[in-house]
Amino acid sequence: MRKKYRDLKRKGNVIVFPTTINRLLTDGMNFLKNENYDEARDKLYQVLSYEPDNAAALGAYAYSLFELGDYEEALDVCRELLKIGPIHYLETMELYISILMQVREYKEAEQMIEILIEEKVLPEERLEQFRQLRDLNERIVSSAPIEKVATSLYSLDHFLTLTPIEQERLIMDLPLESYKAMKDYLIKIVEHPNVDMLTKTYILFMLHQKKIRGSVHIQKFHFEGSFSIAALPDPINNNRLNAVKRNLEDALVQDPTRLGMAQELFERHIYLFYPFQWEGYEPFEIAEAYLSYLDLLFTGEETFTGDENLANLIITAEQWFEWRNG
Repeated sequence: MRKKYRDLKRKGNVIVFPTTINRLLTDGMNFLKNENYDEARDKLYQVLSYEPDNAAALGAYAYSLFELGDYEEALDVCRELLKIGPIHYLETMELYISILMQVREYKEAEQMIEILIEEKVLPEERLEQFRQLRDLNERIVSSAPIEKVATSLYSLDHFLTLTPIEQERLIMDLPLESYKAMKDYLIKIVEHPNVDMLTKTYILFMLHQKKIRGSVHIQKFHFEGSFSIAALPDPINNNRLNAVKRNLEDALVQDPTRLGMAQELFERHIYLFYPFQWEGYEPFEIAEAYLSYLDLLFTGEETFTGDENLANLIITAEQWFEWRNG
Protein backbone atom coordinates (compact mmCIF):
# COMPACT_ATOMS: atom_id res chain seq x y z
CA MET A 1 0.00 0.00 0.00
CA ARG A 2 1.27 3.48 -0.86
CA LYS A 3 2.39 5.38 2.23
CA LYS A 4 1.19 8.90 2.85
CA TYR A 5 3.45 11.77 1.93
CA ARG A 6 4.04 12.78 5.53
CA ASP A 7 5.51 9.30 6.18
CA LEU A 8 8.14 9.63 3.44
CA LYS A 9 11.76 9.37 4.47
CA ARG A 10 14.86 10.11 2.45
CA LYS A 11 16.57 7.14 0.84
CA GLY A 12 19.68 7.39 2.99
CA ASN A 13 22.82 6.35 1.11
CA VAL A 14 21.02 5.00 -1.95
CA ILE A 15 22.41 6.67 -5.08
CA VAL A 16 19.73 7.93 -7.44
CA PHE A 17 20.72 9.40 -10.79
CA PRO A 18 19.28 12.87 -11.50
CA THR A 19 18.04 11.59 -14.85
CA THR A 20 15.87 9.05 -13.04
CA ILE A 21 14.18 11.76 -10.95
CA ASN A 22 13.75 14.01 -13.99
CA ARG A 23 12.20 11.17 -15.95
CA LEU A 24 9.76 10.34 -13.16
CA LEU A 25 8.84 14.01 -12.80
CA THR A 26 8.30 14.41 -16.54
CA ASP A 27 6.17 11.27 -16.69
CA GLY A 28 4.13 12.46 -13.71
CA MET A 29 3.54 15.88 -15.27
CA ASN A 30 2.49 14.31 -18.58
CA PHE A 31 0.03 12.01 -16.83
CA LEU A 32 -1.35 15.02 -14.95
CA LYS A 33 -1.69 17.02 -18.16
CA ASN A 34 -3.66 14.15 -19.70
CA GLU A 35 -5.86 13.90 -16.58
CA ASN A 36 -4.57 10.44 -15.72
CA TYR A 37 -4.46 11.29 -12.02
CA ASP A 38 -3.79 7.79 -10.67
CA GLU A 39 -0.64 7.38 -12.74
CA ALA A 40 0.40 10.98 -12.07
CA ARG A 41 0.06 10.46 -8.33
CA ASP A 42 2.19 7.32 -8.36
CA LYS A 43 4.99 8.80 -10.49
CA LEU A 44 5.12 11.97 -8.43
CA TYR A 45 5.10 9.96 -5.23
CA GLN A 46 8.26 8.23 -6.46
CA VAL A 47 9.91 11.60 -7.07
CA LEU A 48 9.04 12.69 -3.53
CA SER A 49 10.41 9.47 -2.08
CA TYR A 50 13.81 10.70 -3.29
CA GLU A 51 13.30 14.46 -3.00
CA PRO A 52 10.58 15.24 -0.39
CA ASP A 53 11.10 19.00 -0.83
CA ASN A 54 10.80 19.06 -4.62
CA ALA A 55 8.37 21.98 -5.01
CA ALA A 56 7.27 21.09 -8.55
CA ALA A 57 6.50 17.50 -7.57
CA LEU A 58 4.73 18.57 -4.38
CA GLY A 59 2.43 20.96 -6.25
CA ALA A 60 1.55 18.43 -8.93
CA TYR A 61 1.14 15.66 -6.35
CA ALA A 62 -1.25 17.79 -4.30
CA TYR A 63 -3.32 18.54 -7.41
CA SER A 64 -3.48 14.84 -8.31
CA LEU A 65 -4.66 13.95 -4.82
CA PHE A 66 -7.28 16.71 -4.99
CA GLU A 67 -8.67 15.39 -8.28
CA LEU A 68 -8.74 11.87 -6.83
CA GLY A 69 -10.73 13.10 -3.83
CA ASP A 70 -7.98 12.42 -1.27
CA TYR A 71 -8.52 15.82 0.33
CA GLU A 72 -6.93 15.23 3.73
CA GLU A 73 -3.67 14.03 2.19
CA ALA A 74 -3.77 16.85 -0.38
CA LEU A 75 -4.15 19.33 2.49
CA ASP A 76 -1.05 17.95 4.23
CA VAL A 77 0.95 18.23 1.01
CA CYS A 78 -0.22 21.80 0.37
CA ARG A 79 0.81 22.86 3.86
CA GLU A 80 4.29 21.38 3.36
CA LEU A 81 4.53 23.09 -0.01
CA LEU A 82 3.64 26.48 1.46
CA LYS A 83 6.37 26.05 4.09
CA ILE A 84 9.13 25.66 1.50
CA GLY A 85 7.75 28.18 -0.98
CA PRO A 86 5.78 26.96 -4.01
CA ILE A 87 6.83 27.77 -7.56
CA HIS A 88 3.35 29.00 -8.42
CA TYR A 89 2.20 30.68 -5.22
CA LEU A 90 -1.25 31.89 -6.27
CA GLU A 91 -2.15 28.60 -7.93
CA THR A 92 -1.09 26.77 -4.79
CA MET A 93 -3.13 29.09 -2.58
CA GLU A 94 -6.17 28.62 -4.80
CA LEU A 95 -5.80 24.84 -4.55
CA TYR A 96 -5.23 25.08 -0.80
CA ILE A 97 -8.39 27.15 -0.31
CA SER A 98 -10.41 24.77 -2.49
CA ILE A 99 -9.24 21.82 -0.39
CA LEU A 100 -10.07 23.65 2.84
CA MET A 101 -13.60 24.13 1.58
CA GLN A 102 -13.87 20.46 0.67
CA VAL A 103 -12.87 19.38 4.19
CA ARG A 104 -15.20 22.02 5.69
CA GLU A 105 -12.43 24.14 7.17
CA TYR A 106 -14.41 27.24 6.21
CA LYS A 107 -12.90 29.54 8.81
CA GLU A 108 -9.33 28.95 7.65
CA ALA A 109 -10.41 29.23 4.01
CA GLU A 110 -11.96 32.64 4.67
CA GLN A 111 -8.84 33.80 6.53
CA MET A 112 -6.58 32.79 3.62
CA ILE A 113 -8.75 34.60 1.10
CA GLU A 114 -8.91 37.75 3.25
CA ILE A 115 -5.11 37.74 3.66
CA LEU A 116 -4.56 37.52 -0.09
CA ILE A 117 -7.03 40.33 -0.79
CA GLU A 118 -5.85 42.63 2.02
CA GLU A 119 -2.15 42.20 1.20
CA LYS A 120 -2.90 43.13 -2.43
CA VAL A 121 -0.73 40.34 -3.84
CA LEU A 122 -3.38 39.35 -6.36
CA PRO A 123 -3.13 40.63 -9.93
CA GLU A 124 -6.28 42.39 -11.10
CA GLU A 125 -7.35 39.50 -13.30
CA ARG A 126 -7.27 37.11 -10.31
CA LEU A 127 -8.78 39.46 -7.74
CA GLU A 128 -12.37 38.94 -8.88
CA GLN A 129 -11.82 35.17 -8.98
CA PHE A 130 -10.76 35.10 -5.32
CA ARG A 131 -13.63 37.40 -4.36
CA GLN A 132 -16.03 34.93 -5.95
CA LEU A 133 -14.32 32.11 -4.08
CA ARG A 134 -14.76 34.06 -0.84
CA ASP A 135 -18.44 34.68 -1.60
CA LEU A 136 -18.94 30.99 -2.33
CA ASN A 137 -17.27 30.11 0.97
CA GLU A 138 -19.56 32.54 2.82
CA ARG A 139 -22.65 31.07 1.16
CA ILE A 140 -21.59 27.56 2.15
CA VAL A 141 -21.04 28.67 5.74
CA SER A 142 -24.37 30.48 5.93
CA SER A 143 -26.24 27.46 4.55
CA ALA A 144 -24.45 24.90 6.72
CA PRO A 145 -26.52 23.41 9.52
CA ILE A 146 -25.86 25.22 12.80
CA GLU A 147 -25.37 23.19 15.91
CA LYS A 148 -28.38 23.66 18.14
CA VAL A 149 -27.72 25.94 21.09
CA ALA A 150 -29.80 25.99 24.25
CA THR A 151 -30.55 29.71 24.07
CA SER A 152 -32.07 29.70 27.55
CA LEU A 153 -28.55 29.20 28.94
CA TYR A 154 -27.58 32.55 27.41
CA SER A 155 -30.56 34.52 28.64
CA LEU A 156 -29.37 37.38 30.83
CA ASP A 157 -31.39 36.19 33.83
CA HIS A 158 -29.71 32.79 33.77
CA PHE A 159 -26.26 34.09 32.84
CA LEU A 160 -26.12 36.40 35.87
CA THR A 161 -26.69 33.48 38.24
CA LEU A 162 -23.40 31.89 37.14
CA THR A 163 -19.99 32.39 38.71
CA PRO A 164 -17.36 34.23 36.62
CA ILE A 165 -15.66 30.94 35.71
CA GLU A 166 -18.99 29.39 34.73
CA GLN A 167 -19.82 32.42 32.58
CA GLU A 168 -16.48 32.14 30.84
CA ARG A 169 -16.88 28.40 30.26
CA LEU A 170 -20.38 28.80 28.83
CA ILE A 171 -19.18 31.39 26.32
CA MET A 172 -16.13 29.28 25.41
CA ASP A 173 -18.48 26.35 24.70
CA LEU A 174 -20.58 28.38 22.26
CA PRO A 175 -19.95 27.13 18.67
CA LEU A 176 -18.27 29.80 16.57
CA GLU A 177 -20.84 29.43 13.80
CA SER A 178 -23.56 30.38 16.28
CA TYR A 179 -22.28 33.88 17.04
CA LYS A 180 -24.32 35.53 14.32
CA ALA A 181 -27.55 33.83 15.38
CA MET A 182 -26.79 34.57 19.05
CA LYS A 183 -25.87 38.22 18.47
CA ASP A 184 -28.72 39.75 20.50
CA TYR A 185 -28.07 37.47 23.49
CA LEU A 186 -24.34 38.17 23.42
CA ILE A 187 -24.72 41.93 23.17
CA LYS A 188 -27.07 41.94 26.17
CA ILE A 189 -24.54 39.88 28.11
CA VAL A 190 -21.55 42.02 27.22
CA GLU A 191 -23.38 45.26 28.02
CA HIS A 192 -24.46 44.26 31.52
CA PRO A 193 -22.24 45.83 34.22
CA ASN A 194 -22.35 42.72 36.43
CA VAL A 195 -21.07 40.23 33.85
CA ASP A 196 -17.52 38.92 34.35
CA MET A 197 -15.10 41.34 32.68
CA LEU A 198 -12.81 38.72 31.11
CA THR A 199 -15.86 37.00 29.68
CA LYS A 200 -16.86 40.33 28.17
CA THR A 201 -13.43 40.61 26.57
CA TYR A 202 -13.70 37.20 24.95
CA ILE A 203 -17.18 37.95 23.62
CA LEU A 204 -15.96 41.25 22.12
CA PHE A 205 -13.00 39.53 20.46
CA MET A 206 -15.23 36.90 18.89
CA LEU A 207 -17.95 39.32 17.76
CA HIS A 208 -15.24 41.35 16.04
CA GLN A 209 -13.58 38.30 14.51
CA LYS A 210 -16.87 36.96 13.17
CA LYS A 211 -17.56 40.40 11.64
CA ILE A 212 -20.84 40.84 13.49
CA ARG A 213 -22.36 44.24 12.76
CA GLY A 214 -23.65 46.47 15.54
CA SER A 215 -22.58 48.58 18.50
CA VAL A 216 -22.06 47.85 22.17
CA HIS A 217 -22.04 49.94 25.33
CA ILE A 218 -19.38 48.71 27.76
CA GLN A 219 -18.67 49.36 31.44
CA LYS A 220 -15.48 48.24 33.19
CA PHE A 221 -14.26 49.78 36.44
CA HIS A 222 -14.68 53.54 35.99
CA PHE A 223 -14.51 53.28 32.18
CA GLU A 224 -17.71 53.52 30.14
CA GLY A 225 -18.26 54.02 26.44
CA SER A 226 -19.96 52.90 23.21
CA PHE A 227 -18.12 51.08 20.44
CA SER A 228 -18.76 49.89 16.92
CA ILE A 229 -17.98 46.16 16.86
CA ALA A 230 -16.27 46.54 13.49
CA ALA A 231 -14.02 49.30 14.85
CA LEU A 232 -12.98 47.64 18.13
CA PRO A 233 -9.28 48.30 18.83
CA ASP A 234 -6.57 45.75 18.15
CA PRO A 235 -4.87 44.86 21.47
CA ILE A 236 -1.79 43.47 19.70
CA ASN A 237 -0.89 45.90 16.91
CA ASN A 238 -1.68 49.05 18.85
CA ASN A 239 0.59 52.09 18.82
CA ARG A 240 -0.59 53.38 22.18
CA LEU A 241 -0.14 50.10 24.03
CA ASN A 242 3.15 49.38 22.32
CA ALA A 243 4.43 52.80 23.45
CA VAL A 244 3.74 51.79 27.06
CA LYS A 245 5.66 48.55 26.51
CA ARG A 246 8.64 50.43 25.07
CA ASN A 247 8.69 52.73 28.09
CA LEU A 248 8.76 49.69 30.38
CA GLU A 249 11.55 48.11 28.35
CA ASP A 250 13.64 51.28 28.41
CA ALA A 251 13.24 51.66 32.17
CA LEU A 252 14.02 48.04 33.03
CA VAL A 253 16.55 47.09 30.37
CA GLN A 254 19.08 46.27 33.12
CA ASP A 255 16.58 44.27 35.19
CA PRO A 256 15.07 41.52 32.98
CA THR A 257 13.36 39.79 35.91
CA ARG A 258 11.41 42.87 36.91
CA LEU A 259 10.77 43.69 33.24
CA GLY A 260 9.14 40.28 32.79
CA MET A 261 6.91 40.93 35.78
CA ALA A 262 5.94 44.37 34.48
CA GLN A 263 5.15 43.00 31.02
CA GLU A 264 3.04 40.16 32.41
CA LEU A 265 1.14 42.56 34.66
CA PHE A 266 0.47 45.03 31.84
CA GLU A 267 -0.61 42.30 29.38
CA ARG A 268 -3.03 40.92 31.95
CA HIS A 269 -4.60 44.32 32.39
CA ILE A 270 -4.83 44.94 28.66
CA TYR A 271 -7.31 42.08 28.39
CA LEU A 272 -9.09 42.96 31.60
CA PHE A 273 -9.72 46.60 30.62
CA TYR A 274 -10.42 45.89 26.92
CA PRO A 275 -11.74 47.67 24.87
CA PHE A 276 -10.61 50.59 27.04
CA GLN A 277 -6.94 51.59 26.85
CA TRP A 278 -6.24 53.87 29.79
CA GLU A 279 -7.91 56.81 28.07
CA GLY A 280 -6.81 60.12 29.54
CA TYR A 281 -3.28 59.01 30.39
CA GLU A 282 -0.04 59.30 28.42
CA PRO A 283 1.96 56.09 27.68
CA PHE A 284 4.96 57.25 29.74
CA GLU A 285 2.64 58.02 32.68
CA ILE A 286 1.05 54.57 32.48
CA ALA A 287 4.49 52.94 32.43
CA GLU A 288 5.57 54.95 35.46
CA ALA A 289 2.49 53.81 37.36
CA TYR A 290 3.37 50.15 36.70
CA LEU A 291 6.98 50.70 37.73
CA SER A 292 5.75 52.31 40.93
CA TYR A 293 3.43 49.38 41.61
CA LEU A 294 6.37 46.99 41.32
CA ASP A 295 8.35 49.15 43.74
CA LEU A 296 5.41 48.94 46.14
CA LEU A 297 5.47 45.13 45.89
CA PHE A 298 9.22 44.88 46.44
CA THR A 299 9.83 47.63 49.00
CA GLY A 300 6.42 48.49 50.39
CA GLU A 301 7.03 52.11 49.47
CA GLU A 302 4.85 54.20 47.16
CA THR A 303 7.02 56.13 44.64
CA PHE A 304 4.46 57.24 42.07
CA THR A 305 3.97 61.00 41.91
CA GLY A 306 1.44 61.01 39.06
CA ASP A 307 -2.34 60.70 39.00
CA GLU A 308 -3.52 58.86 42.09
CA ASN A 309 -6.50 57.42 40.20
CA LEU A 310 -4.15 55.67 37.77
CA ALA A 311 -2.17 54.08 40.59
CA ASN A 312 -5.38 52.98 42.29
CA LEU A 313 -6.66 51.49 39.03
CA ILE A 314 -3.71 49.09 38.86
CA ILE A 315 -4.14 48.09 42.49
CA THR A 316 -7.89 47.59 42.00
CA ALA A 317 -7.32 45.47 38.90
CA GLU A 318 -4.98 43.15 40.80
CA GLN A 319 -7.45 42.90 43.66
CA TRP A 320 -10.11 41.96 41.12
CA PHE A 321 -7.96 39.08 39.84
CA GLU A 322 -7.42 37.86 43.41
CA TRP A 323 -11.18 37.95 43.99
CA ARG A 324 -11.94 36.14 40.72
CA ASN A 325 -9.38 33.41 41.31
CA GLY A 326 -10.69 32.83 44.82
